[in-house]
Amino acid sequence: MNDVRRRITTDGAIAGVNIVPVIDLCLVLLVILLILSPLMDKSPVEVTLPQAHAKKEEQENNISITVDPDGNMAVNTTPVDRASVGAEIRRQLKTRNPDVFVIIRADEKVKYGGLTDLLKIAKESGARFVALGTREKQ
Repeated sequence: MNDVRRRITTDGAIAGVNIVPVIDLCLVLLVILLILSPLMDKSPVEVTLPQAHAKKEEQENNISITVDPDGNMAVNTTPVDRASVGAEIRRQLKTRNPDVFVIIRADEKVKYGGLTDLLKIAKESGARFVALGTREKQ
């Protein structure tokens, strides 16, 4: 009996699959994808985004709520307890521009739940703009 593989090769038929054209096709498709992917990222609606400005804190205009790790608080230079924070913010907002920022300056060890409560109290007290104070990277 003749070996089947030998007969195929002696007849001139291809014994294996040539994968070079498949690899070439995949590389061409990859290059096309890399060229077109940035173009597909564009939104169909053109908009001009506003620029952000980082300003230094202006002490005389802003209201500052300071919280230490022990829970002691002060609104600007007035020490307050948690129950009277809202009243103090309302009192200070009466004498200032309504577009003033209320900046919450909390120690990094203060729990997140306490900060969300202060954000809510500041908004309920009439503050239109509330921000969390940070320090610049050294």
